[in-house]
Amino acid sequence: MPVRAVIELGAAPDVLAQALAAVHHVNRRGNPEDFIAVALPTHHPGRQRDLPGNEIELIGSGACLRTLLGTEGIAALLRRGMIRPPEIFEVEREPGETGVAYVRDQRGGKWTAAGIERMRRRAERRGIKLRQITRKPVSLTGGLTLFLGSTPLRIREIVAPQSDAPLKVSTYGFSSGETPAILPVLPALVEVQDDAA
Repeated sequence: MPVRAVIELGAAPDVLAQALAAVHHVNRRGNPEDFIAVALPTHHPGRQRDLPGNEIELIGSGACLRTLLGTEGIAALLRRGMIRPPEIFEVEREPGETGVAYVRDQRGGKWTAAGIERMRRRAERRGIKLRQITRKPVSLTGGLTLFLGSTPLRIREIVAPQSDAPLKVSTYGFSSGETPAILPVLPALVEVQDDAA
């Protein structure tokens, strides 16, 4: 989690981007069964777009998390005093308890100029003749957009009961819509609703 001065200076998005890059680096070199999952428990809606909040929780095996702490990105954040020293502790998953999945939403990428060009190249390789393809508007209201370098990551939050199924996430640390990884994290919006009740 970023220190207060980083948040006040508006550099929290830079810390988040550096942490996401470090997770992606470790996951790309790791075992797919042991990828690090990313949780943003203080994610909340803003006026025009969702905001990631100022906290990030990383869920994975102790070995993967220790590897992550050894990466240059995290080491630089610690050296500069931009984050508090991370704590690694064991988390129990309790089936039936409320949790949250952070799902990467790729619907919008298909109809961008780059997505249409990929469709054309794929059809050409397969020998399929395509008619004129035009951009289709895809409604992507709701959700959060994060950037890993120049790659946009559209993230949706799904609140659901936890199960004891293995957590499957991509190298970016987010799950897919087909198999959401329900993490043992209580998002801020659920906590606020519980307090109001």
